[in-house]
Amino acid sequence: MVLVGVQDVHKWYGGQTVLDGVHLELTPGDRTALIGRNGSGKSTLLRLIHRVEAPDAGSVFVRAGVQVGMLEQDPDFPPDATIDAVADAAFTELDAAQLELETLERAGLDDSDRYARWEPLHEAFERRGGYARRARRDAVLHALGFAGRGAQRVAGLSGGETTRLALARLLMAQPDVALLDEPTNHLDLAMRAWLEGFLGRYPGAVVVVSHDRAFLDGACTRTVEVRRGALRQADVPPSRYREAERERELLEAKTRENQRKEHERLSAAAAQMKQWAGQNAKLHRRAKAMEGRVERFAQTMLDGPAPLDRTTRFAFPAAESGEVVLDARHLRAAFGERVLFDGVHLGLRRGERVVLVGPNGAGKTTLLRILTGERPSDDPRGAVRWGARVRVGYYDQALARFDPEATLLETLLRLVGERAAHDLLGRFMFPFEAQYKRVADLSGGERARLALLDLTMLEANVLVLDEPTNHLDLEMIEALEDALDAYQGTLVVVSHDRRLLTRLAQRVWEVDDGRFEDYAGDWSYYQRQRPLRRPGPAGDGDASGSERAATGGGPRRPDGDERSTWQLERAAERLEAEVERSSAALEQAEADLARLNDVAAERPDAVDASELAAAGEAYTAAEAALLTAMSAWSDVDTLLQGRRAAPDAAERLLE
Repeated sequence: MVLVGVQDVHKWYGGQTVLDGVHLELTPGDRTALIGRNGSGKSTLLRLIHRVEAPDAGSVFVRAGVQVGMLEQDPDFPPDATIDAVADAAFTELDAAQLELETLERAGLDDSDRYARWEPLHEAFERRGGYARRARRDAVLHALGFAGRGAQRVAGLSGGETTRLALARLLMAQPDVALLDEPTNHLDLAMRAWLEGFLGRYPGAVVVVSHDRAFLDGACTRTVEVRRGALRQADVPPSRYREAERERELLEAKTRENQRKEHERLSAAAAQMKQWAGQNAKLHRRAKAMEGRVERFAQTMLDGPAPLDRTTRFAFPAAESGEVVLDARHLRAAFGERVLFDGVHLGLRRGERVVLVGPNGAGKTTLLRILTGERPSDDPRGAVRWGARVRVGYYDQALARFDPEATLLETLLRLVGERAAHDLLGRFMFPFEAQYKRVADLSGGERARLALLDLTMLEANVLVLDEPTNHLDLEMIEALEDALDAYQGTLVVVSHDRRLLTRLAQRVWEVDDGRFEDYAGDWSYYQRQRPLRRPGPAGDGDASGSERAATGGGPRRPDGDERSTWQLERAAERLEAEVERSSAALEQAEADLARLNDVAAERPDAVDASELAAAGEAYTAAEAALLTAMSAWSDVDTLLQGRRAAPDAAERLLE
């Protein structure tokens, strides 16, 4: 069933063609990654599907009764609304639909007109998960960091939290078609992993625009690329799509070459036949036929290759620093009574590559600000000492050292000559006309590219990068990856881009729940070791087990769980059995509900409305029980995986 159809749609802005006769269909279960360069038309296509913009030609079809929802990056919540009020408002349509269903059922479905209204309404209500909406509310709010905060006013949330709440509202409402433009903005790694799984089970159609490549590969099964006004589609995730596109381009190049050779052969044969026809009138018809064959073959030949898109490559030159790059001691940060980290001692040596991770709001940016001197440590003993010949480059998307009223070209002319300025701006994907934009008028992606350009000119041998991939398109992210991979200096990076973390990390710093942890290994090492170092109470710092014993805490297992491995294995077995029982109960509840619906469809007077409502409530309760059992089993399984990854580590402290 087609939920939304885009048919021969054209869209122009001024004299620029953004979409040129594109076609797209969305059906239930579609999980589509919408990719393309910044400014290629991705957001325009989403707005057309959402019908907040109209096409200049062509049409956008939305099936009757289908709800289309789009994530708002700047949501407008009532100023006095609470998180609970926003959550309740997400179900306004579903609550109204249930009320109408109950009204129709009480009146009796034996009336053909009432049943004709009830049937499509009930089908849409089930399709959007109406019976399970309360359980979905709890799961979404918990996963996105709003559990237990229902009474908090929206006006007191940060910008990132407000955007996350808008995402939560959309997911709770579960529209038939969900349009997600950069849903991973302001999500930490755990939230992104949860959202990836949630979208994988989404019953409707999902269209996702994101610069997180690992997220797109995990959440999406189809790729649609917006390129030069056209759409290219393939039923594969983005990483495989790009490989398939390269193979297709190679095959087309070979086909063009073969067609060219065949066209030359046919043309030569037709020319020869025409020459012979001048000497023999009987060959005139044959010559005409040969010329017609050449013309028909020319019509079947592939068009020439599309003009190559501009590509970019850049580097971060760096002079050599001293061996010891950084020595920082007694670092502490707190906001009121909340301690982000305390007693942090860290150091860096030349050439190390560190990634700094942790949940949103844990203190990552605060730690970077202390290291770069923008903020002092809250501990009066705090000291940050950079080594000999160290030159620090800080990724500053705020562009503090640039004049906001100056144009891009004027900004670069103050640093380099005119030709070099044009070359640099072109390398960072600023076309000639964009080079005359004021710095104050730059988009998020343009500001990010200018900040990177600025770093390439500093010749810094220490780069401190806070979310450098935000607002960059996929091609620029890959160019940044290549530049950082070739970088000869020392690197400290905050990012939620798992591909970038996996490629760069040689050491991982984690700030979480008031604790700082230093993992002396790459990303896979961090993932294996983290369950063994689950943070304890804030303020423990790096105290050893013997130090904790001296304070009366006793030796603890590294993962913070006092159960033995044997006990965890038995708990896992019990919880697996509980998951199986809950799953069977949910299947039975689903079957009972489906049976009653079938009976009501054939004999409306044979099913009482209260019986249908009770079956719906039983289904909701069974789904909630399964979610609870799955969550408990997942926690125990994570502990067991950590124990098994280092089987002796958990026991040595107890010997």
